[in-house]
Amino acid sequence: MSHADDKVIRLVTQYARDGAKSEHLRSCPGLTVAYASAEDGEYGCDTGCEYARLEADLSCPHGESERYRYGTFSDIASMMEDLDALT
Repeated sequence: MSHADDKVIRLVTQYARDGAKSEHLRSCPGLTVAYASAEDGEYGCDTGCEYARLEADLSCPHGESERYRYGTFSDIASMMEDLDALT
């Protein structure tokens, strides 16, 4: 796994801890993130606002799982910088 992949998984994990639908997955220490992706794009603003999207499959050893999706007005580079500042 490349360094960039590790960072995407860390980023998705951080956001999933706050935003997963399953309360169990948000707090489970065994949370696993698979098939994580992060991409920059634009949201339908007239000015072409930057919009970052995260997506991954979340699971844990207790049998819970969900497809996690998150989007925000930002870019992946800024989100990665924020993550680095936390660690």
